[in-house]
Amino acid sequence: MKAICYALFGYDRERQENCFDFPSYIRGFMVNVRMNRLIFPDWEICLQTNKATYEAFKNLFDGLKINLEVHDTTPPLTLAMLWRLRPAFEIKDGKWKYTHVLCRDTDSPPTYREAQAVKYWINRDKAMHAITDSVSHNLPLLGGMIGVRPAYFSERMKVHTWQELINLNPNYNWETKGSDQHFLNDVVYPKFAKHGSDSITQHYFLGMPNTFLSDYKTCGCPSTVGHESHCINNMELDIPYEYKESNSVCGHIGASGYYEAAMFKFLRKHWDKFTDLIELEKDCPNIFYWVNE
Repeated sequence: MKAICYALFGYDRERQENCFDFPSYIRGFMVNVRMNRLIFPDWEICLQTNKATYEAFKNLFDGLKINLEVHDTTPPLTLAMLWRLRPAFEIKDGKWKYTHVLCRDTDSPPTYREAQAVKYWINRDKAMHAITDSVSHNLPLLGGMIGVRPAYFSERMKVHTWQELINLNPNYNWETKGSDQHFLNDVVYPKFAKHGSDSITQHYFLGMPNTFLSDYKTCGCPSTVGHESHCINNMELDIPYEYKESNSVCGHIGASGYYEAAMFKFLRKHWDKFTDLIELEKDCPNIFYWVNE
């Protein structure tokens, strides 16, 4: 089993500087639930949330077929963002529950291009995956654009729990936005990106490249159209080719937000697959405005 992991919290907190308001994030999450049904149909959604957020949207969360973990307290902003790695340490029947874990942002929609990059990584059987797809992506590991192979990840990091991972260097100011990514790049990245013993597939389409590593992939194919037929990144997926249109719903992989007109044009073609979600969202029509349409 494979998992896509999100962290959604802050219903009971003031809006953080340089962040969207809470309704934007929960709307983005429900858009992603829809998109994942199409783009990543065989991946389980894992959601990490805090008690106040869960209680405010209990009917919604309980109605979703997802792996939900509710935390009684909420740590500082960026430490809570690292919750997305918690499912990578889940054990079931004495084995790692998930073979692969993706960490993603609730406000960043998945696309066909992203699924192609993920499949390329899975085929390469590396411990980690990293994507950058914008000139603003200026670090090798971005918190919402990484993937891990739990068995390999735990072995290289020499930890078996999420808390053990954080304890490798807990001395970050977790209140400062970006600290989670500094932790990933300072503490985690060197374990997988050491020249000669690296175990990471890197898709650096735009942003921060480390071309000295063995599994570095890039191309110049247009992000909102998709890979050309001859491109090495043009992986064949086990989903309908028509879903390639999803490349047009946002500016790049990991984009913060989506193009609303393009997104709902795409989703409306498959609206019959989301009737259960619409029923759940009817409890919150002020947030999920599309239920009134």
